[in-house]
Amino acid sequence: MLKKSDIVLSIIFIIFIFGFGILFIALPDTDFSESENRVLAKAPKISLTSVTDGSFESGFENYITDQFPFRDFFVRSNTAVSMYALCKRDINGVYIGKDGYLFEKFENIDTDRMNKQINALTLFSERLDAPVYFAVVPNSIAVYGSKIPAFAPAEKEYNGKTLSNQRAYIDRFYSSLPPSVTTIDLTSALEAKKDEYIYYRTDHHWTTLGAFYAYQTICNSIGITPTNKEDYDITPISSSFYGTLFSKGNFPVAPDTITRFDLKDQPVYSVVSDGETKSSLYDESYLSKKDKYSYFMSGNPAHLTVTTNSCTSKTAVFIKDSYTHCLLPFFITHFSTIHMIDPRYINENLTEYVSSLEPDVVIVIYNAKTLSEDTNFIKLGYTPRNKS
Repeated sequence: MLKKSDIVLSIIFIIFIFGFGILFIALPDTDFSESENRVLAKAPKISLTSVTDGSFESGFENYITDQFPFRDFFVRSNTAVSMYALCKRDINGVYIGKDGYLFEKFENIDTDRMNKQINALTLFSERLDAPVYFAVVPNSIAVYGSKIPAFAPAEKEYNGKTLSNQRAYIDRFYSSLPPSVTTIDLTSALEAKKDEYIYYRTDHHWTTLGAFYAYQTICNSIGITPTNKEDYDITPISSSFYGTLFSKGNFPVAPDTITRFDLKDQPVYSVVSDGETKSSLYDESYLSKKDKYSYFMSGNPAHLTVTTNSCTSKTAVFIKDSYTHCLLPFFITHFSTIHMIDPRYINENLTEYVSSLEPDVVIVIYNAKTLSEDTNFIKLGYTPRNKS
């Protein structure tokens, strides 16, 4: 005979199942998850083919997972339980460290890919007339060692086949390059400022302050005099930024603050981004969206050109990832023309493409995590049509 407690539990379970079933049917689908910064699955169309090949079942499972009522609450709850009750080492490849910092895994790097990238950059630098500088930006996991969980394997030694140590990765990349590429040590510069707010806690990017210190280091390396921090008006433009690392698990951490640096004696400039003329390097519309980092450069332009009235006739080309978006504005006082190129979206031969811009200096800059996974970097080594 069933106990009263068993009956109560059964009733609660039935109410729970039917209640959420009704909510699932009644509530409208959500197109986009702000917390995860991604498009959510829609109901798949049923057909004989989709049923027989299994695609309908797979699509319906994704649809239920993405459109489950109060999904964000359950994702946050799952993260909390996984972290504190189950003591999981990481959530979707992200560690939670001290002071609310989130760290992305860096391990088992493909050295074959790295060698192809080294060869591509070597060929690129030898074919250009302009000097080529190369800077790999360490991620926060390589700088904030004291904040990383003790169990995180991010600082393992190089074992001869794969790299799980970011500093060793950068050192090996640098040491394998020819004299035609001048490397820039950003790791030491950022480590010297690690007690300051130079990386976001919830995002994989550096902060604008971190980018400023990198700017000063790059200027010193390429032979120009950088501006000082006192030369800028520094303004917080958002204190509610939850970045890419937060989106992987809705972690129980506080939001980040985004700041903007405006040079007090700012040159006049104009911007052309993928053929569209703009009046600013900043896009205010993104401050009301989840992807607030896209406030810088309006996202990921393939080719952005800045023309300034700076007292120089020099041209710089940046070949980059998104770390450069908050870095580039610091350089507008030093060049009359700046080109920012993202190899992911350029299908022309990059040697010819960059040469046609007649640069005085070329700066290739990537963060270590992105570079270690990038499959477009080797485009730098593609042979131009007029070369053998």
